[in-house]
Amino acid sequence: MAGPLWRAAAFIQRHRSGLLVGSCVGLFGVQISFHLFSDPIVRWLYQYWPQGQPAPLSPQLQKLFQEVLQDMGVPSGHCFKPFTAFTFQPVSAGFPRFPTGAVVGIPAIFLDGSVTAIDHTVIIHGQRVDWQSPAGTRLRDALTLSHNAQKFALAKEVIYLESNAAALQSLPAPACLAGTWVLSVGVKHALGLYRGPMSLRAAFNLVAIVASFVAYTFSKDSLTVALEGWLDRRTASLSAAYAQGGVEFYEKILSGNLALRSLLGRQGEKLYTPSGNIVPRHWFRIRHLPYTTRRDCLLQMWRGALNPGRS
Repeated sequence: MAGPLWRAAAFIQRHRSGLLVGSCVGLFGVQISFHLFSDPIVRWLYQYWPQGQPAPLSPQLQKLFQEVLQDMGVPSGHCFKPFTAFTFQPVSAGFPRFPTGAVVGIPAIFLDGSVTAIDHTVIIHGQRVDWQSPAGTRLRDALTLSHNAQKFALAKEVIYLESNAAALQSLPAPACLAGTWVLSVGVKHALGLYRGPMSLRAAFNLVAIVASFVAYTFSKDSLTVALEGWLDRRTASLSAAYAQGGVEFYEKILSGNLALRSLLGRQGEKLYTPSGNIVPRHWFRIRHLPYTTRRDCLLQMWRGALNPGRS
């Protein structure tokens, strides 16, 4: 048993630099591949299929998306592939500057009358939505967005794609892996652990791995929170109409979450807070900005845009 372990340790010792580079490149490649091959993956995951057929993008949604691109001044050479999605919020992935382009899933509920015409069974978290109940009526209203709110939701996705933030979000994992290796090797040399027993080095490596995971989660969550705040502010800065649309967008999300909290009973109380935010799954991690914080920030920007002399 010791033979294979010693051979593996010797192999890692001889080729540790190459293994480190390969692991970092592999981690980065795995995370970025979702965006490099976004067209088949994202479309397959989120395409809206009514009556067993993929729904084509309606002229109304196509016009809405083109209006957003024009408001933002996106160059005509950037490739965007919009499609109809079954989700409640837009989804996106890819790099519009690359030949493969980027895909944007526009919710089918953005169509006029698509929400008010709901009469079929909808299952959310395993529970059937009763559209006739007060909570169901509130959820239906929360899914109905104004033109400005729809434009804000789409513009936020376009800014995310144009900024190449996906590449930035793929960096924490390989960066933490490389940093852990460099620091652990340096510390072991400084403490003289390479001259000691292998069990001591193994214990040190275990501690380094735990510390690396903590550093990874902290850097990843911090980057995500900072990026979400920047995307909101950047989108709202396009105009007062976009700022107003952002306030409505997050108000509707909070209202919809409160409706789901009521519809789902005890399960809803575990998923959503009384204010409409999502309950964190881990007490030591903050993976996303609270919706109330995002709404309040945009509300302040909207008021500043309406009254520039008071800002």
